Amino acid sequence: MDEMNNFRLDELPPEHPLRQQPFRAPDGYFDQLPSRVQARVTRKPKPAFSISWSWQRTATSLVGASLIAVMIWKTIPQRQESLGNEALAGVTDDVIAAYLDDQGVDPYELVDSQQIHSSMGSDTTAIQYLNVKPAEIQRLIDEQNVAESLGIDS
Repeated sequence: MDEMNNFRLDELPPEHPLRQQPFRAPDGYFDQLPSRVQARVTRKPKPAFSISWSWQRTATSLVGASLIAVMIWKTIPQRQESLGNEALAGVTDDVIAAYLDDQGVDPYELVDSQQIHSSMGSDTTAIQYLNVKPAEIQRLIDEQNVAESLGIDS
């Protein structure tokens, strides 16, 4: 038979290798195939989410957590404790009055507040710690009386 000639398979004898099936499946192979495929699919479920350990991932996580901790530490404001008596001892009355004026606090309302009266109680010795001279107290009382009599709101 010439290799260059065209031929038909049905013209070849049945024992010729080209007429043989390339593979032979066992009997019932294709009947059992769907159930075998289904058994393999249900037998090996893949996890939806899995994490494996590696030193790179651990190091990256630690660096990230450290960075977040440092950022939180730097951004949280420090708590300011109350100032001691000696820190305020050098502040003059004029500076305190100017500060109260800048803050919009009326010193007369401050004097009238119930908090100051309740903290002092009935003890008159507390006025000694204010470091205020009686002449200044009298001057402020006189100013308040004049302002009230004229109807001026300070």
